[in-house]
Amino acid sequence: MIEDKITAFPNGNSFVRYHPAIEKLVIGNSEGLIKIFNINEPDLEPVSIDINENLTSLSFHSNSLLVTNTSGNLELINLNENESKGTIYRSELPLRDSVFINEGKRLLCGGDDNKLVLIDMLNDKSVSTLPIPDQLLNMAYNMTGEILSLSLSNGNIQIYSVINEVPNLIETITSILPVKINSSLDTIDYIGENNDELISTKTQWSSNGESLLIPTSSNSIKVYDRSSWTDFVKEFKLDHSDVRIVDFELSPNNKHLAVGYKDLTLKVFDFNSKKLLKDVKLELQDGHYPTNLIWSEIPRSSNYNLCIGTTNGCIVTYSDLVGKDSEPISGNLFLDEAEESDANNTDDLFNDSDDEEQALAKPNGILHEEDSLVIDQDDEDENDNNEMPDYYNKDVDSYLDERRSNKRFKLNGSKYKSPSPYISDRSSENKEFELQPYSPGSTPWSQSQSKSLSDTDRRYLAMNSIGYIWSVKTASNPENLNQQSITISFFDRSINKDYHFIDYYQYDLCSMNEKGVLLACSGYKDKTGKLGGKVLYRFHDTVQDSWERNIPLLKDEFITSVSLTNNSRIENDYSDALIIIGTNLGYVRFFNLHGLCINLIKTPPVVTLMASSSSIIFMINQISPNVYTYSIIDVNQDYKFIQQDVLLPLKKCTKYPNLPLIKGVFFNEYNDPCLVPGIDDTVLILSTWRETNNAKWIPILNCKEVITENGNSESKKNWKCWPLGLYKDQLNCLILKTDNQYPGFPLPLPIELDIKLPVTNGKSKENEVNGGTDASKNEDDAEETFLRASTMGRIVNDSLNDGENEEFNDEILERLQNYSMIFDKSLLKLFASACQESRLNKALSIAKLIKNDKALMAASKISERLEFLNLASKISKLREDLVNLSEGEDDDEN
Repeated sequence: MIEDKITAFPNGNSFVRYHPAIEKLVIGNSEGLIKIFNINEPDLEPVSIDINENLTSLSFHSNSLLVTNTSGNLELINLNENESKGTIYRSELPLRDSVFINEGKRLLCGGDDNKLVLIDMLNDKSVSTLPIPDQLLNMAYNMTGEILSLSLSNGNIQIYSVINEVPNLIETITSILPVKINSSLDTIDYIGENNDELISTKTQWSSNGESLLIPTSSNSIKVYDRSSWTDFVKEFKLDHSDVRIVDFELSPNNKHLAVGYKDLTLKVFDFNSKKLLKDVKLELQDGHYPTNLIWSEIPRSSNYNLCIGTTNGCIVTYSDLVGKDSEPISGNLFLDEAEESDANNTDDLFNDSDDEEQALAKPNGILHEEDSLVIDQDDEDENDNNEMPDYYNKDVDSYLDERRSNKRFKLNGSKYKSPSPYISDRSSENKEFELQPYSPGSTPWSQSQSKSLSDTDRRYLAMNSIGYIWSVKTASNPENLNQQSITISFFDRSINKDYHFIDYYQYDLCSMNEKGVLLACSGYKDKTGKLGGKVLYRFHDTVQDSWERNIPLLKDEFITSVSLTNNSRIENDYSDALIIIGTNLGYVRFFNLHGLCINLIKTPPVVTLMASSSSIIFMINQISPNVYTYSIIDVNQDYKFIQQDVLLPLKKCTKYPNLPLIKGVFFNEYNDPCLVPGIDDTVLILSTWRETNNAKWIPILNCKEVITENGNSESKKNWKCWPLGLYKDQLNCLILKTDNQYPGFPLPLPIELDIKLPVTNGKSKENEVNGGTDASKNEDDAEETFLRASTMGRIVNDSLNDGENEEFNDEILERLQNYSMIFDKSLLKLFASACQESRLNKALSIAKLIKNDKALMAASKISERLEFLNLASKISKLREDLVNLSEGEDDDEN
């Protein structure tokens, strides 16, 4: 162990931070200056930047630095240009902390004014606020879970989800922190009147995002697992210690915990075993204290230095503080009730506290105690041949160390193996049309823009009108071995609660309904064939009936799509739910909700498939490069093909290859398939599909034209739509206000767009230039309304004859009556417009479309009022024909 001091400042409170993105040590001082040291070139003079005085916090993202101070200023520093960009937010009371969230797109700050301030950096630094119960002391952000922990002066911890535009409170841990009220309004005198403000109230997330460390009022540090906030899983507490904690810091590799105390002692613990490794006494000038601790990387090494900020301006550093030969200091140093019971093994820090959830998260360990698990003998044999390592009794870091060793061995002994010459689709010139695993609403991996030890890649595995499933890969160690986690989130959190788990199999396919979630590992890029075919199903609220199994895959076969039956509109009726799994070779397997395979068919290669609440299967297949068909299967009619291999108006856009093939695929409330191709961004609904060879795709909404106001809005020209579902006459979707084709983080709240058939030219500005009038616009609106009522009326009427919708007949009839009223009103508007323009033949053609006697009478009165007597006479003849037709139908019925 080597102790050193950096005399960065002669006096003042110094705070030290290490920024891995630029590999530099940043030291801020209360006298109004920041110094940046290059750890790779320690002999160079540091870079100095003037800042506001009396800083209270430093926070980073990429090349940006945030500084808060007691004057209430939030200052932004550009580390590329080494200069301040000035104050971007001003509070009347002191600000105590700030943090970047959502990959630096937004930031949060807060302090003594009892509110959380959110600033959108992509929207002209717009400010919104969220009230909180008390003064804000500290914030900690979990980038892997998009979670924020707030430390409040009343001793509570609040946990927020920040994945959406508005932070959502998900948990409160009450009365755990030391009660601390910051009273400093100018210079913070830690040695004198503000001595109580030294007490640590910050929280810290582990680098893999699974654990939260919290200092307590009893001078201990409790560790909570993110999957359960009901009780802590580990506690660090010294025997008979009443000395307050000033700061603590968990190393980036989650191995060592450094704790600084007010009596100038520094203790370093092994984070897994909780054993004390080092006990050091800080040598500071009389009356001075440490302010904060930070681990910094040692150049060209996997070890870390410990840096300590102080109240006298200098920085104390320790090199090789915890060597490989460090032995735990003997003696009973801890008071931890958890150690008294073998049933509460605190070494399993990263496992779920619930035994069943713990089993679910472990490979080859899911519910082995339960007889309800469905396992085929073939699956058991396959597991024997592809035996997985026994890592579910180890903590995450031990498991990663083992993987690191195995990876080095494989790299040293591996040999390149050429691809099979028999795989024509993989080696063809049509590579861009190659099938890939697809789940509705899924996105590609989005890589973090900042370099750090905990770099994250993230993507949405699936998304629908119920919620979204997102996966995060974290490089949580120097060798960049990835840990992956999956979070299931809901738009309506009153129905279900968000949850997450560690993903050991790298699931890349997903389907979700209101009851449960289905996950699958496609095996698309798995050359070994060991991971492909893994399928997991679990309910949202319990793991009792969860199951996993392996799907047999042939050589070069992979899963392309999985689907879980949509929830029935009859509450709690899900006994007949189906699970369908399709592959690139066209194998389609049907399972019940308990994992029993109930049918198997062979089709052309599957692009995607989905199942409705009435067990109608909609499947898209690829028959040749960029040529696609669809089929509809009724499971309740012995898997009858209602439509089979019908050409689909779908193609990959070769001009813009970044556009997705499919932006959305879903059913409406009456089980009509809906499709949104990426090439034209238009919502299509399948009409009259219940009649063989008579199905028609109807375009009902061009998303881009609607959200950009037909291209007339300059501020909305780059906006995009991400469809989620169709209910009645409204599209449930997300509005993306960035240049990205896919939704990112934060996720905007869903909105509803009224459907609008693309039948008229919406370029209103051009119409005005060419002499267009409000009358012509009203006529266009009436024409679209007439066609929409007619089209949707036919689609809804078709579902009236569907036996699966009998219990909703009253609702359907009410909608049909409403469409009929809209139909007649819109035709009367068109009729009046044609008469005003003296286009009598057009007016008569419109009148012939009216099938309601009252509406025809109104048309006749319009004609008479405008003195078109001949037209009125013809309309009277139409009324007579309509009455005779009705009487004839009545006679036939009698």
